[in-house]
Amino acid sequence: MSKSQKIVEQIKLLLNELIVLAGEKPNSKSNTKNKVASTTRKGAAGALAMLIEEGFFDSPKKISVVMKKLKEIGRYYPQTTVAMNLLNLTKRRTFNRLEDKGTKNWLYVLRK
Repeated sequence: MSKSQKIVEQIKLLLNELIVLAGEKPNSKSNTKNKVASTTRKGAAGALAMLIEEGFFDSPKKISVVMKKLKEIGRYYPQTTVAMNLLNLTKRRTFNRLEDKGTKNWLYVLRK
């Protein structure tokens, strides 16, 4: 075993000790990458998930209002991308889609 491999093994042992001290169950494999990947969200779907968690979709919203909110938080996506993600969430029964009779636009609201 080379010197660098020994150092890596020592670091792994120290990390497991820290995990035990923190009150968590130690794993032989490091799963910190999985934890980070599961909490980070990418793309328009991730931005919409953030808005859902904030309670933005508790009342019906037009796509234009959703686009404005995304721009406010610094997420810039084409309207077609956002619309397709909203439609996919509707198909997965996460959202309800309502037609606004006056403007003939769709309104999206979180299913309860």
